[in-house]
Amino acid sequence: MYKEGVKRIGRLFVLYLYPGDDLARAVVASRKVGGAVTRNRAKRLLREAIRDRIENRPGAAAEIRRRYLPAAPPGAGLWVVAVARGCLAEARCPEVIEEFDRLLDRPPAVDSRPDGPSSGQDGEGAPRADA
Repeated sequence: MYKEGVKRIGRLFVLYLYPGDDLARAVVASRKVGGAVTRNRAKRLLREAIRDRIENRPGAAAEIRRRYLPAAPPGAGLWVVAVARGCLAEARCPEVIEEFDRLLDRPPAVDSRPDGPSSGQDGEGAPRADA
């Protein structure tokens, strides 16, 4: 997987993509990321980003496979491995999802939730300083 797949390197994590028979994911956080609690938080953030950007979007895996693995045999399966980097420990979920979009060369999605990044709110209900 590491040798034959596509590798996308980001500030928060490294993403590996490989054509598979089904949709599968794995998240990895070594001791370099931090203690057990920090590693578990990093893995939760990565799982949520994969769930939000691939698993909950019909056709997303097939689109990624077409774009990054064009020489792969036909199929809709995609194996995704996300490896946490040290600075992921301080990141918030919207930052991780934004990085995921950036690594896949996607425009950031417009979030219509009241506490989303595009609403001018900081998540606590108070306007952001830059809004």
